[in-house]
Amino acid sequence: MRIWVASLAILSVAGFVRADELNDKYAELKAAEAKKDPDAVMKLAAEVSKLARAEEALPKPTEDSAVDSWKQRQEYGKQVDLFSEYALSTTAIVAGDAGKTVALVDQLIHQNPKSQYLGSCAHVYLEALAKDRAKGRLDGAKAILVASPTNEDALYAMAVGLQSSAATAEQAGSYGMRLVNAMKTKAKPEGVSEADWEKSKNYFLGQGYYIAGATACVRSVWTECDKELRAAVPFLGKDLGPTYFYLGLSNYQLGKLTSDRSKMMEGQKFSEQSAAISGPMQTQAARNVQAIKQELAAPVRH
Repeated sequence: MRIWVASLAILSVAGFVRADELNDKYAELKAAEAKKDPDAVMKLAAEVSKLARAEEALPKPTEDSAVDSWKQRQEYGKQVDLFSEYALSTTAIVAGDAGKTVALVDQLIHQNPKSQYLGSCAHVYLEALAKDRAKGRLDGAKAILVASPTNEDALYAMAVGLQSSAATAEQAGSYGMRLVNAMKTKAKPEGVSEADWEKSKNYFLGQGYYIAGATACVRSVWTECDKELRAAVPFLGKDLGPTYFYLGLSNYQLGKLTSDRSKMMEGQKFSEQSAAISGPMQTQAARNVQAIKQELAAPVRH
C-alpha cells in the first residue's frame, strides 16, 4: 500500500521512507484488528500512532505548490492515528481475557486520554479491572470519565466504589445523582434495541437514585434520603429490601424530628415491608418495626 508516494514528489528520501513505513504499519494494524489479535494490535497501534503523529508534526512547507500535499498528509496522519485508537477499543471488547482487555484499554488511555472510543469499551474494561486488579477499578472509571463524563458504566463504578466507606458517602451520592442525570438525557446508542436500552436505562436510574438516597441516610440527611429512595422504587423491581429499610429509617427520623407521628407510622410501614423481604436488612428491619411500635404505643408527653 503506497497511496501517498506517487503524489509526494517533493519529499526527501527520509520523507519517502517515513510515508512508506506508516503505510506498511497501518496495513499491518488493519490486518491485526480484523483478526482481533490483542498482542499484535497493542504493538502495531503504538507504532502507527507514533508514525502518524510524526506526520502531523511536519511543518507547513514554504512553497505554495507543496501545501496541498502537506495538508493531505496531515489529514492522513490524523485518520490513521484515530484508527489506532479504534483498533485498541474494538479488540479490547472481544479480547476475552481480563489482563489483555486491561492492557489494551490502558494503552488507549495512554495514547489519548480523551479518545472518542473509550466510552465504547468502558463496560468490558471496568469488568476486567474488577477481575484482574479490583483496586484499580476506581482509577479506571476516573480515566473513562475524562473522555466521557456521562458514561454510565464509569459513573456507576465510582458510585458503588465510594459507597462502601462513610468517609466517601457524600462523593458516592454525588456520582449517583450524576448517573441519574446522565440517564435522563442520554439518547439510545446506535445498534441497541429499544427494549435493551430501556432495561439498561431503568437499571442505572434505579441504582443512581438508590445510592444517592442510601448514602444520604448514612450522612443523616433524612429529607434527601426519603426523596431519592422514593424515586428509586419504580426502577428497582423486586430488589427492594434495602430501599424499604432506609425509607423506614428516614421517615421514622423525620417523624421524630418534627413530632409527626404519621411520618413515624410511615417509617414503621416501610420497615415492615423490608422485614418481609429476605436479605441483609431483614433482621434489623424487624427490630426497627418493634422499636417504632413501642415508641408509638407509649403515652404522648406534652
